[in-house]
Amino acid sequence: MPIPVIKPTTREIERCVARFADLSRCSEGLPDMVLPESRRTFLNVLGFEQPKAEGQYSPFGDKARARITHLKAGFGVAYVAAEPGKGVLMHNHDTVETFLVIKGRWKIEFEGEHGIEAVALGPQDFIACPIGAQRRFECIEAAEGEREGLLLGIIGGDSPGAEYSPEGVARMAQAEAAGQQKIAA
Repeated sequence: MPIPVIKPTTREIERCVARFADLSRCSEGLPDMVLPESRRTFLNVLGFEQPKAEGQYSPFGDKARARITHLKAGFGVAYVAAEPGKGVLMHNHDTVETFLVIKGRWKIEFEGEHGIEAVALGPQDFIACPIGAQRRFECIEAAEGEREGLLLGIIGGDSPGAEYSPEGVARMAQAEAAGQQKIAA
């Protein structure tokens, strides 16, 4: 069966454009984002439905509104900006999560069969993280003359979910007990 051909108007195509300079920055929406080591900013480009399962979170948080929401692409796209030493707690996803480094150098840590392992990525390097693998990312160096690095994250699915690792949950509980934050459950 042939693919139906459509002939969109310029106005319809403009609804599909996300200009970087016009994207909203969002630094909240996930429980770990209030931790000093987990401060980061999302610039959400293409959105998806939020997961509904107990204890699961949207990979981009529930407050990072996408610029393009009317298309059901089967994946979500967002930029992630972070200063060196900042990233995300260890977590996993129920879909494939990928990253393309735009600026700076980034470390992707993952739980391997012998403990925590890591790969370092520079500009234009790409990684695809398997479903279920516990992983985290952290900016290790900003681009010269800038204060933060920039990743492009692409996550498969129409309603992908993320879960923090037991160690991540413990870190958030520790911070809450110390009065550093109130964890959103």
